[in-house]
Order: sequence, then structure tokens, then C-alpha cells
Amino acid sequence: MRQGNIKYLFPGNNTPQGFISHYKDGLKGLEQVYILKGGPGTGKSTLMRKIGGSMLERGYDVEFWQCSSDNDSIDGVIIPALSLGVIDGTPPHNMDPRYPGAVEEIVDLGSHWNRAMLKSSKKDIIALTDEIGSCYAAGYEKLAEAGDLLKDQYDNELINSASVDQMTTDLSGEIFCGGAASRHLFSSAITPRGIVDFSEKLSRTVRRRWLLQGSPGCGKEIIIRRLLQEATGKGHYCEIYHPAMRPDDIQLLLIPDLEAAILDIGENMPDTLQETDRLVDCRQIGESLSPADPDELNALINSAIDNFARAKDIHDKLELHYSRAMDFDAVDAVGSSLFNRILAIAAEKEE
Repeated sequence: MRQGNIKYLFPGNNTPQGFISHYKDGLKGLEQVYILKGGPGTGKSTLMRKIGGSMLERGYDVEFWQCSSDNDSIDGVIIPALSLGVIDGTPPHNMDPRYPGAVEEIVDLGSHWNRAMLKSSKKDIIALTDEIGSCYAAGYEKLAEAGDLLKDQYDNELINSASVDQMTTDLSGEIFCGGAASRHLFSSAITPRGIVDFSEKLSRTVRRRWLLQGSPGCGKEIIIRRLLQEATGKGHYCEIYHPAMRPDDIQLLLIPDLEAAILDIGENMPDTLQETDRLVDCRQIGESLSPADPDELNALINSAIDNFARAKDIHDKLELHYSRAMDFDAVDAVGSSLFNRILAIAAEKEE
């Protein structure tokens, strides 16, 4: 039996606009969703990772939804072939069932903790939780300042609209051979360990890639959006991946049924090119404004990262209070029961 393939992505992100969640969009179309509830340190991430790893061993392709606030944790595991997902439904990406029982179901790990022990730690839990909130507020403030610097690089009046129209038409003729579904997610995130970018790996999950080269604001962003409009207009399912610092822009557009990816690679050449890659020079279609001061921009982003790292350290202390109060034998039993239900769904699909 073949090993399944892994796709890593971010369903939520720390951005100049605060925390942005694409959870609901990422779950669009799934037939079964298990929503895990429980405090930090109750075993949600461990359970999801075990389920994902076991399904990979059984040959299923799996999406791991990485946590932008904790590099070692995951916020969800999706098994597309089963139209099934298991996700963390606690804040900041709080999720509750929209169609209880019919589609979504809550799995409460919080029912297996020692409430008396948590009550005895009430003062520390409140203080740590509030301190985490303060760290994120400080981090988002720095990202907002960094976002303001980046805004100054964009001016559509400097873009040659005729060149944009022609380049979009040319690319459309190469890429495309009636309402379509689409899914919004993040290809990069600002995490406690810095910026993590999965866009290159995600773009290699399909056979053909169009790599748009050019500085921010030169017109690439307009072209990708127009190609998205045309793709959905022609009835193609699209996966739309946004960048961390410009969450309204599109870093990567995947069109799986066409085996096509349109990727914004910035000003740099990729380390390696595939035979089927098409490099598109967008520098000719618009004049870019002066770039943001890299030292000032990096200082703001690094300051935000330092705040998120501090929040992660405090969160680890908070998790200890919950993990000490957990009955992990009971959690393991819940996990085994959930996994058996997933295997039953797989068996039914395979019939």
C-alpha cells in the first residue's frame, strides 16, 4: 500500500489586520467534521496528529492545518478522499456546529479533566491567559505598523492597464483548456519562530506552474485576481492561498482539476525550475513605488514575532495547569473511538 501525500497549510494567521481565520471556508463541502473542544494541553493536537499519521499509513492523502501560534501544534487534519475533517474548535478560531449531527459533531476532551485541580489554579490560569492576550495585542500593533509601510508600495495608477489586460489574456489562453466552489486559506504565516512559507511546496502539488515575477505593486496581484475570476467563471474548483502580510492579496492560486498553479514569487528566481514551469516577467506592466525601508519593516515584523514567541512561552506554562489535571487514559479512549468511526467511514467509502 502506498503512503499518502501530506499537504501543509495555515487555516488562520497573525496579520496586520489581527488574527484572520479561514476555518469555515477551509471546511467547505466536507460531509463530516469532528470539532474538538477542551482547554490548552488537553491533547487535541496530539490526537489529530495521530489520526493524520494513521490515515497516511493507510494510503490516504492528508492535509495538516498548521497552527500559526505554535509551530509544533496543528489546528486540524483533513482527509479529502473521505470528505472528513477533525479540527480544533477552541479560540481564537472558535467553531461550533452549524448542522449538528448531520455534518458536525463536538468531541469534548474537557469532560476528562479534574475540575477541582483547575479551580485550585484559577488565579494562575487567569493571569497567564490575560498575559498571552497582551502579548498578541502588542504583536498585532507592530504588524499593523509594518502593514502600513507595505501599503505605500501599491499604486494602481502606475500600472499599465493595457499590459495587464494583454498578459491576463495570454495567461488565460495557456491555463484554461459554469459558479464554482473555492476555498480560502493561507500559504504563509507569521509564527513564534518567524515567517513560515508553504507556497512553494503547495505549488508543486500540481504539474504545471506559472511563476509571476516582479516587485510588490507591479500588477501581479491584479493578474492573479483576474485569473481567479475566470477560473471560477469557467466552473473550476480553486484553492486560494493568501500571504501573511497582505492577507487580501493572493500568493498562490491552485486549480487542481487543471493541474495548474499560479504563484507570486516576488522579485527572486526560484531555486529550481521544473520542465513544465513558465516564468512570467511582470516587471514590464507597471512601475513600482519605492519599496519600504527593509530595516524598519524587518524590525517591526521581528518585534511582532518576539511578542508571539513570548505568548507561546506563557501558553506552555498555561498548558501545564491543564495537562496535570487531565485523565489522558480517558482521552486515549475517546481518540480510539473517534478513529474507529473514521475507519468505518473509510470502509463504507471503499465498498
